[in-house]
Amino acid sequence: MKKVGRVESMTFKVSKNDDQTNSLPGEVAKEFNDFNQALSYRDSLLLTGFGDAAIKFYIFDEEKAFDGVKEYISIIKTNDLFIPETEIMEAKNEILLAANKLDFKAYYTLRSRIFNDIKFMILMGILTLFIITFLVLLFFLTFVRSKNRNKANRIKLYQSIVADPLSNLLFTYELEEIQAMDYQQIKGIFNTEYFEESLFKDTLIKEIIYVNKNLKGDFKDKLKEIYLILKLNNFSLKKLKSKNWEDQASGIVELHEMNIKEAVPQLTPLLQSKVFLVRTNAVRAYLHLSPSKDLKFLADQDFPLSRWQQMSLYRVIKQISKNEQVKVINLLDSDNPSIRVFGIKLVRLLGRMDRISELSKMYPIATLAEKVEILITFKSLNAFTELDLTHRAFLGPEPKLSVLAAELMGVIGDESSADLLFEKLKQKGNSFELLKSMMVSLFSLDKQKFETVVEQQDNEQLYKLRAHIKDSLLAYV
Repeated sequence: MKKVGRVESMTFKVSKNDDQTNSLPGEVAKEFNDFNQALSYRDSLLLTGFGDAAIKFYIFDEEKAFDGVKEYISIIKTNDLFIPETEIMEAKNEILLAANKLDFKAYYTLRSRIFNDIKFMILMGILTLFIITFLVLLFFLTFVRSKNRNKANRIKLYQSIVADPLSNLLFTYELEEIQAMDYQQIKGIFNTEYFEESLFKDTLIKEIIYVNKNLKGDFKDKLKEIYLILKLNNFSLKKLKSKNWEDQASGIVELHEMNIKEAVPQLTPLLQSKVFLVRTNAVRAYLHLSPSKDLKFLADQDFPLSRWQQMSLYRVIKQISKNEQVKVINLLDSDNPSIRVFGIKLVRLLGRMDRISELSKMYPIATLAEKVEILITFKSLNAFTELDLTHRAFLGPEPKLSVLAAELMGVIGDESSADLLFEKLKQKGNSFELLKSMMVSLFSLDKQKFETVVEQQDNEQLYKLRAHIKDSLLAYV
């Protein structure tokens, strides 16, 4: 039989021929996918004496007669579903021959494809940029850490150099002896090659300021003389012109602590600095060092004054007010609302009874925050002259002002105030905070009306407030 190619859906089984009397042992029977192999095996069995060996045909595991197989082969060949092995081998040979004729240029082809792929090139560019940025940052951080470490070590060295000479100057020499010295003499006491370095001078200034904060009397005068003779004030003044805000802030603090009044003109531009810390320190230093205490420079501030700044400035103004009168009136006339609020607080904190009339005049056009501070100030200063204003605030539409006015009436009120409180307590819809303020004030003004309004209203909340107010143990609760 002619050899043919392989058809994947066909199998061939070599077994006994049913037409023969002799039988083929079961272990000799085999199944093949390749007809040529089945044919060769059948022929070998015939030669060895198995005359009943025959090939059976299976299509999709179903046995078929030879005519059926031919018909099936005809169908798949007609539809180009069968390729003889000879043609397959010829095609393989042609591919190999064609490949041998081509030059091997795999590297150049790959490189060309890489550079022609835009998305891949963009991705490679991003990765390259990321790696470069990472290396630059790593180098920068390493450099900065190394620099800071070296600086910290140098500062420790300079502190150890400064400690003994500075202590020697303070405890060995009298003030007059230090005043008689010149630059070279004091510099010789420190006896160091680092004296002209900026970091050494900066360290020396910080040590002087640290000691200045912890000592009193002649020691402060000695430290200031050392500071001036070594011309460290010029070093601090130079910092004010720096573009680095940290240097500016540091210079301001140094001049403030050492009480260098000559620095006032150079502090003026820094009063309106955009940097909060620089501006705050400049205002405090200017207020402390300036010979004029009219507070005009503060009234001209464009930036809002925070509570932290207000507390800081109050400490300075409180010390100044012991020796001379500060002009709080300029703050009340400021265009900056936060400055006006601070001015009102200063009237209260400094006990400026002479400014009560000014507060009364500004009340009608004041902001809510200013009105709140004015009423608190009136209460603190016992402003008996402002009872009419207090009544108007009590009857006004603003709940917070009504509460404050009710509390104020308990301090400066009279019989008319008691009547207002009595009538207001009869009304419905009052908040608990307002009820409490009115009850406390009415109790201090007229105890009879206090009892009457509680009995008339028959309100459980008023009963509890009365018990609370009359309990001596809860007087400050």
